[in-house]
Amino acid sequence: MRILFRVFGYTARYPWMAVATMFCAIVGTLMVAVFPAVTQRVIEVVLKQHHPEQLIPLIATGLAAFFAQDLLNCLRILLNNHFEQRVIFDLRSDLYARIQMLPLPWFDNRATGDIMTRLVEDVTNVERVLIDGIEQGTVALLQIAIVLALMVHYSSSLTLAALTPVPFLAIGALAYTLTAGKRYRATRKATSALNSLLHDNLDGIRQIKTYATEEREHARFNAASDALRKASLIVMRYWAIYSPTMNFLGNLGMVVILAVGGLQVIHGTERAGRLPSPCALPL
Repeated sequence: MRILFRVFGYTARYPWMAVATMFCAIVGTLMVAVFPAVTQRVIEVVLKQHHPEQLIPLIATGLAAFFAQDLLNCLRILLNNHFEQRVIFDLRSDLYARIQMLPLPWFDNRATGDIMTRLVEDVTNVERVLIDGIEQGTVALLQIAIVLALMVHYSSSLTLAALTPVPFLAIGALAYTLTAGKRYRATRKATSALNSLLHDNLDGIRQIKTYATEEREHARFNAASDALRKASLIVMRYWAIYSPTMNFLGNLGMVVILAVGGLQVIHGTERAGRLPSPCALPL
């Protein structure tokens, strides 16, 4: 945790970029509440109360909300790209300066590819945790709060029905997260080994040609590349199971809403048309 806060200090060097990025993300997320409200007004006022003159203004309001959301998303992406690239530059520069100050014995016990991976890939991964993780996490929590508030406002019983898959989603996400570290660590080690071998072979290409060891080095390269392939396939295999499963469980909530809502309308405890279409809610 201490290391995380230490690295987090790099984002504090550009406060206006951080604030502007979060502002665009939060306000853009708030726009998701507009279209369900517009849909509700169209059903209740335009269709049921027969006020066709309000249709165009309502459509214009929904269109404006979508435009504002996408415009803010465009600004957020531009700001976030500049923000993250500056942070990556600072992290990489300080790390390289730190590596240069280390004693020579430290380099004797480290593969060149591992050091290259730390400078090139690990720095980028740390930046994603700091900037993308915080931003996307904040937006996700805010969107969940908005959607839950809208759902509870419309129908608490349907809200409970929609939340049926949540425990299974939480269990699946927890299981995947707790086991993902080992798989990604193996991929990183295989990448470091491949980078180290490639660097050494290219640096010593004259010696390889002098002693005619091209076939042996090619075999070593293929072995390292195959290890990376196998490690990557393991990660992809788990993701191929995890992602569709989570998507299915999420869609299950839509089916439960349809079933419970339909039964309520049939039994007269709810009337059709009072709630917006499930597609209108940003689930």
